[in-house]
Amino acid sequence: MYKNLYKKSIFYLLNISILLINVHAEEINPKKEYELKQYLSQIIWEKVKEKKENTQKPLKWKIYKNQNPVNFENNLKENKKDTSNSINNNKEVLRTSTFFLSRGEKIIDYGLINDNFDFYILKLGLTRAINIDFSSELINFKNNSHNPNKIKNIFFEKGLRNLRGGASFQVFSQSRERPISTNMRLSYGEQSGGLRHGYIFSEIINKYSISNRLSFNLNPKFSFTSFGNVYSISSSINWRLNPKFEIIPVANINLNNAENNFSLTGRTYLSKNIIIDTFVSNSFGINDMAKQFKTENTKYGVNLKIRL
Repeated sequence: MYKNLYKKSIFYLLNISILLINVHAEEINPKKEYELKQYLSQIIWEKVKEKKENTQKPLKWKIYKNQNPVNFENNLKENKKDTSNSINNNKEVLRTSTFFLSRGEKIIDYGLINDNFDFYILKLGLTRAINIDFSSELINFKNNSHNPNKIKNIFFEKGLRNLRGGASFQVFSQSRERPISTNMRLSYGEQSGGLRHGYIFSEIINKYSISNRLSFNLNPKFSFTSFGNVYSISSSINWRLNPKFEIIPVANINLNNAENNFSLTGRTYLSKNIIIDTFVSNSFGINDMAKQFKTENTKYGVNLKIRL
């Protein structure tokens, strides 16, 4: 008895639920049809209204445009700019790293001057910014013993050779934004012979490039000895007449315990690695403090420069 009653109750519940679903569906369909007809009538009314207002112009359907469109061309340009900036930054970093890490030049100078005067210079580039040099110079000019300059009388005697070693460091290098380069150089050496006097020499080498053919140099020079200090300033012009030939006039101006002197050099570029200098000068020597003094007679000579 209870089993039959249970089956009847389930049957009635199923019938009631089906009836409710059908009623709800019949209410939804007319609502959807009503909204669809309402929107269609509105579109048709707007179309008819536009035709009445302007029958000559056809109806134009417009699509709303995004106020902030994506411009792929501009984006590509911006990306190129960003990429180029990053590349330039990477180039600057690479240029700086190669500037301090890459090996510099190796240069050998051998010179002959009248009256059996000679000199040797060896320059080794540890990097593009740091160089070391070794030089040997034979002084074969007799110094005037009546010269009141005590330093000149002690360090420059006929027949004695000076041996020196030094190093230079590039502080500023030339670039498109900076036409000036600056190098600092410091050396120490002694005079051969029994007394073996030594001195420290320092020089600030400043070069200003006016153009590819013309540059100006201004170099303060300092020599420190136990007998006193020597100060002077050297000015020169590098004037390249053509790719193979260059003229270099140099003047040394006395500031303290030095002497005024001059030199004129004609530089010939036989190749990229071979350079010949022919010069006329009244400076006492070629290296360091010897360039701060003068001789009584003008000398002439030749220098062979080889880049390895």
